[in-house]
Amino acid sequence: MKSGTIKRVTLAEVPAAQKSIIANLIQLYKYDFSEFAEVQSPYGEVSADGLFAHDGLDSYWQEEGRSAFTLHSDGRLAGFALVNRCSALDRPLDRAVGEFFVLRKYRRYRVGSRAATLLFERFRGRWEVAVAWYNAPALSFWRAVVPSVADGPVEECPGAAMLDGRRWSGTVLCFVTRP
Repeated sequence: MKSGTIKRVTLAEVPAAQKSIIANLIQLYKYDFSEFAEVQSPYGEVSADGLFAHDGLDSYWQEEGRSAFTLHSDGRLAGFALVNRCSALDRPLDRAVGEFFVLRKYRRYRVGSRAATLLFERFRGRWEVAVAWYNAPALSFWRAVVPSVADGPVEECPGAAMLDGRRWSGTVLCFVTRP
């Protein structure tokens, strides 16, 4: 049941000393994604210690062009965003959404769309948002958010690049943010 309102949504850049916050939230994110994984696939599986792996998280504090943010709703932790410069289409870009997660409690209150807008306003330029083929709710979300920040048309392309040794499979939204 939806009640109440969210007055303020903010982003906070996460320093390396606090990366465990993102690592902890990734467990919830990966759990949500496990719903879409096929039973016989390696995706959506936990390790023997009961945790989901997320390779490459440390790179957000080690490599140029990568940033990690927590999302806050009226001062409460509500999710995270990882931003990088990895094109799913092998195109020049300024930024790409690597991962984006909003706790279920805050979904349907526009926390995600408001946080995404703040992210796009923070980093102006050419963006890509790659959405996995099996995540229809995420594609609907991004299709609703991106046109409100785009300076011109939003191009939807099938993914084609090799990301982390695998070919990306899903829709990629390409756009330029308003100056």
